[in-house]
This record gives sequence, C-alpha cells and structure tokens, in this order.
Amino acid sequence: MNDLDRNIGSLLDSIPLAPQWVNSLLLLAAVVCGRLVWLRLRFRQHPEFSIEEKRRLVVVSRNMAFLAAVFGLFLIWAAQIQSFALSMVALAAATVLATKELIMCLSGSLLRAVNKQYSVGDYIEIGHLRGRVVDINLFSTLMMQIGPNPHIGNMSGKTVSFPNSLLLSQTIQRDNILGRYVVHSFDIPVPIRLDSDAIVPRLYTVLDAYCAPYAAEIGRHLEEVQAQKLFITPAVQPRIGRVPHDDKVYILAVRFASPVGKRAEIQQAVLDEFIRVQYRLLNGIGDKPADS
Repeated sequence: MNDLDRNIGSLLDSIPLAPQWVNSLLLLAAVVCGRLVWLRLRFRQHPEFSIEEKRRLVVVSRNMAFLAAVFGLFLIWAAQIQSFALSMVALAAATVLATKELIMCLSGSLLRAVNKQYSVGDYIEIGHLRGRVVDINLFSTLMMQIGPNPHIGNMSGKTVSFPNSLLLSQTIQRDNILGRYVVHSFDIPVPIRLDSDAIVPRLYTVLDAYCAPYAAEIGRHLEEVQAQKLFITPAVQPRIGRVPHDDKVYILAVRFASPVGKRAEIQQAVLDEFIRVQYRLLNGIGDKPADS
C-alpha cells in the first residue's frame, strides 16, 4: 500500500501543476453534483411547480453554477493567471513601443475617415505643408505641393507626403469645404508710411472685376450649403480689412469668394495691382487708372 502511495505521489509530482488540475476537476465535479442535488431537492419539495417555474430554476442554477465554477477556478489558478497577465502586459507594452508610429498612423487614418476631414482632390494645409490631396492610404497622405511661397497658389510640380499620425497633433485647414467654390483670404504687408486710402480702392477695383461674374452663382450655392449642412456661410462680397501690426508695416487682410480653380489667378491679380500701386507711391509717381 505504501509503495502504491509513493507511486501515485511520484506520478503527481511528474505532472506540471498537478495540484491545480486535481483541484479543478474536483471543483467542477462538486459544482455539477451540487447543482443536480439542489434541483432534485427543489423539485421534490415543490411538485406543484409548473414547467416555466422548473425551467426558471434550471436556468438560474446553471448560471449560478457557472459563476461558482469560474470563481473557484480563478482562486485555484490565481498565481498562474497573475504570471500570465504580467507576461501579456509586458508583451503588449513591448509591442506598442515597437509599433508606436504605425499605431498612430492607423489612428490618424481612422480619425480622418470618421470625421471626413478630407478626401482625394481637396486642398488642405497641415503644419507648413499645403497642397492638393492625390492619394491616401492607411499610413500616409500624398499631395501635390502648392507654393513654395504661400501667396502663390499654383502647383509647384513637387509632391509631398506626410504620415497620418500628424492628424492627431496638427490642425488641418481645408479650403474647398464649400464644394466647387471657396472663400479665400490672404494678407498683404504694407509699409506704414503708405496711405491705405490710396491702395485699398485700387484693390477693390480688381476684386470687383474678377469676382462680379461669379457673385450671384456663388451666393445661391452658399445659401444651399447653409440650408443643407446648417453651416454659417460667409458673405460673397469681397472684403479688405486694415489691421495694425507694428511700427513698420500694417496688414491688408483680403478676402473674396470665387471658384476653386480661379482663386490663385484672382490672388495674383490683386498682388500685381498692389505692387504697381506701391511702386508709384514709393517713387512719387502720379496715379494711373487701374488695369482691368
């Protein structure tokens, strides 16, 4: 008998985690038997129970037995579960550190898709990058660069790509949110000694000449956008604001509405007229009619 006990003990010692396995089997057997005994006692004590009441007892006993089994197994395997959890946490931390940038790029792509921040064909500016989006994938966005000078709205002929992780930390400006039309604005620094009253009317003349043919159509379009998307849309008429800056220059803030494809042309026409007027004022040359 002693030899048999020793053999059984040696066999159990050779099995990894033998006490836990034995205790688990005993626990499961006890839970199953306890549930069956309890049900038999309840049914015997209450033979008047209907089918629905008996079914309710079966379901309740099953759920309670399941919870008891899970709780008991958790207590039996607590040490192993803790070690496994620590290993998984360490593995997860190492994985996150190794793939941090990829995860951030995927998160940026998800944010862009959910918020519909931009799509192919949109004009956007993020950080110091400005261009028209030509391709989007899960990790990066490719766009045709506009510039390099921000006052030049033409394509530079270069492409620029940025990781989508920038969408989590950088603000994005999207120009064509109003569809095929855009409300465009830019600043013109002016030497403080030049009279703005001699400059602004000439710039208004250029803006009116270029923007007037589209004003009515853009106005109707903005009203439709406001009704459909509940956007507060800006006014269609061109505006030039005068903003003090420092003791050397002040700023002319120019804003106008136009078709997306015409804004660069209109901006350049305004800048050309400003350069001409500035040259005449700085050199004391008499005023001439604005070029149409």
